[in-house]
Amino acid sequence: MSDASRSCFTEAHFCVMPTGTQSNVYGMSHYTTHASNSKSTCEKVLMACLNGDITLFEYALSDSNEPKPENNLFRAPYISENSEIVSLDSFTKLSAATGQSVIVLGITFINNIGQGASGFTAIYTAPLRLETPFYRSMEMVTDKGLPAAMEGIPCQITHAQIFKHGVSSTVFLVSTTCPKVHLFKEKLGKSSESTYKESSVGKYFSELQRETESSIYFMDILYYEDNKYRLTCTGTEQGKITFFMIDVAENAILKVSESIGFGPVTSVVMFSDEPDVPIPEYLLPLYDGERREEPTIHVLICHALEVASIYRDIKKNGLEDQIVLKSSYNYDSVLCGCIADVDFDGLNEIILGTFGQKILAYKFDSSAPKEEATYLLWEHSLQYPIHSLIAVDLTGDGVKDLSVLSMRGLHILQKDINKAAGLVSERLTDLQNSFKKLELIEADHSNESLPRPLN
Repeated sequence: MSDASRSCFTEAHFCVMPTGTQSNVYGMSHYTTHASNSKSTCEKVLMACLNGDITLFEYALSDSNEPKPENNLFRAPYISENSEIVSLDSFTKLSAATGQSVIVLGITFINNIGQGASGFTAIYTAPLRLETPFYRSMEMVTDKGLPAAMEGIPCQITHAQIFKHGVSSTVFLVSTTCPKVHLFKEKLGKSSESTYKESSVGKYFSELQRETESSIYFMDILYYEDNKYRLTCTGTEQGKITFFMIDVAENAILKVSESIGFGPVTSVVMFSDEPDVPIPEYLLPLYDGERREEPTIHVLICHALEVASIYRDIKKNGLEDQIVLKSSYNYDSVLCGCIADVDFDGLNEIILGTFGQKILAYKFDSSAPKEEATYLLWEHSLQYPIHSLIAVDLTGDGVKDLSVLSMRGLHILQKDINKAAGLVSERLTDLQNSFKKLELIEADHSNESLPRPLN
């Protein structure tokens, strides 16, 4: 048994799946939108069931202006009763055709479940309006493209940026059991309607057109140094991890590093030591064009049949500096992982979800010796195996909630908001005192620079 303390999260809501169905490790996604009656943003969660049903979970404002949980079930076009959803992903953007906010939802599914199963990818674009719930927006789908058939069974679907002449756009990447990665890119028709069509993956991601011995189960992509470089990490069915560093302008592979594990890879997440928090507009004048230091990037790797681990500073070391997350194998297979600052210390923690119904949170010090770099911070028990984890701000209050997809439904774990508010008040007081000290120092320097009166 570990010496870890109890979790700082409590379960605030549970959205159960329809009777007789379940999800999988690819079955949860989220997207960002504006909170109701607010300039702040919040996130909403989509949960896919294998039977084709999709649940939208969100917090809406009640008549008393209090956030209340809502979950609504819908079914996307083209998903029949004989279909089984494999994976989904989503993002929001401004429509190139109308300039309005839209949500883009990508779903992979199989038909004719059994030996003759065939895989498909369907991509939907729908208007995103506060007055129109998304599950109803699916009735107003503007993408007229039919599902694209693929070789093999689909695995992960994820979105990534591509850059052309300094302009970015978002594409979907789908890995399959062939093994192959497919790319779907938006194209505008003559009537200004957008649709997503398959395009050459090698044209934009040279690292993903390489032949692999087994299917890519998970991949993560991150841009670095003002999009000059791309870092890509993939994990396969047989346990092979591959890290690439790419020159974006040339789409050329600069560095490759590989590590061979045992058993299927269940999660690949690249992250930095600190949360990526944008500088508020009112603080930008203080920086006055000062360039923020590029973060050190690490990668979390989870395996179904062995201990989870972290590879430190992959841009410098590749996959050479491995740190094992001790005790992560004590609760059956580690099926998922995410990164979040769960104790408000300004540093990211590693959070794992296991088939043994445990959520494990680890502290991580990237500068410490290997044997001291991680330790188990807390653990949290659920009643079902855990398939997926996402740290999201569901209420728009600035505090990350933990969205947990289990075998039986969606669990929303929240921090104590009163403790969070007390911590904010304490730190604002410290900041205010720091500004006062700075003003006194500046005043002293100003007085010293004044000419002294002649006697």
